[in-house]
Amino acid sequence: MIDIGKILKRSWHILWNYRVLWIFGFLLVITAGGNGAANSIRYQFSSNRGNNGSNGTNPNFQPGPFLHELTDWFNQNITPLFEHPNQHVTTFIWIGAAFLLFILVVGVIAAITRYVSETAVIRMVDEYEQTGTKVGFKQGWKMGWNRRAFRMWVIDLVIILPFILFIALLVCLGLLFFFSVINGNAALAISGTIAAIGCAFLFIFAFVILMVFLRLLRQFFVRAAALEGAGIGESFRRGWNLFKNNWKSAVLMWLVMLGIGFGFGIVGMILFFLLIPAYLILILPAAIVAAIPAAIALGITSIFASGPMAWIVAILVAVTFFLLITLAPLTLVSGWYQIYISSVWTLTYREIKALEVVKPAEIPAKTA
Repeated sequence: MIDIGKILKRSWHILWNYRVLWIFGFLLVITAGGNGAANSIRYQFSSNRGNNGSNGTNPNFQPGPFLHELTDWFNQNITPLFEHPNQHVTTFIWIGAAFLLFILVVGVIAAITRYVSETAVIRMVDEYEQTGTKVGFKQGWKMGWNRRAFRMWVIDLVIILPFILFIALLVCLGLLFFFSVINGNAALAISGTIAAIGCAFLFIFAFVILMVFLRLLRQFFVRAAALEGAGIGESFRRGWNLFKNNWKSAVLMWLVMLGIGFGFGIVGMILFFLLIPAYLILILPAAIVAAIPAAIALGITSIFASGPMAWIVAILVAVTFFLLITLAPLTLVSGWYQIYISSVWTLTYREIKALEVVKPAEIPAKTA
């Protein structure tokens, strides 16, 4: 049986004494998700103090030139798409293709960052336990930048297959119900609905249990790939064997981490409000820093698009970086939690492997 208390204390020690891991924790959290805004909209006010003494809205209010330009651009380019959608099918296709391309690029970058960071954290903690050596960020990134990170991605892809099949089943049932109603087969629709409701709760409960179990097994699968360099199939085999032979220790650790997770959730909600002064302090630096990528986005977008579109892209980029920097304290705390969880499971994996090694060999049968 593993020493859970020792593992929890050691993971806490690693968290506070190996601070390079904090950077990777920050990256894990943000990949799990300019000043043009100040200059883009201007308002011109003119007061006309008459004898009416009105306290309402100033009737002489006039929007700035950018707002006029934005309104004209919207009326010319966006409004017709919704007024006559059948005449702009090609435009919708291009918009959809551009959106999918953007999602794909962002998804690939986020996936690479996440799995390289996760691999680096696992291997850095293992190396620290073996030799007591702390490495810098560059060396840690190199430890994560290899085929082991790709194997971890494939492992997650395999694990998520039941979820994909579950969604596909729900879609098929929805289509069956829809076509039953459309075709006027009320009896089939009613019976199908009753059967679906009757089986839904049991099926969803079983599905949730399955996904929780797979998430637990994942802790062993990915560490077999990250620490031992095992292939995908071999990682599943080794991880399953370790869990099967030590399932009591694994389940007990999972229950402990579940309780810690609930506790962190409560603490996180409290910290969100306690860190409001820090958010306010970071508003100005965040605005200054966000202006740089916003200006770059504005310059690049201006090559392909003119008018307000370039400003819209720049503002979206600025808002993204602004929120990222403003909420950095809360993200850092979440990164600590991610590092702690990863360290706990890495040390658990090491302890269970050690138990496998020191298990006494079978006593040979006595000879007559």
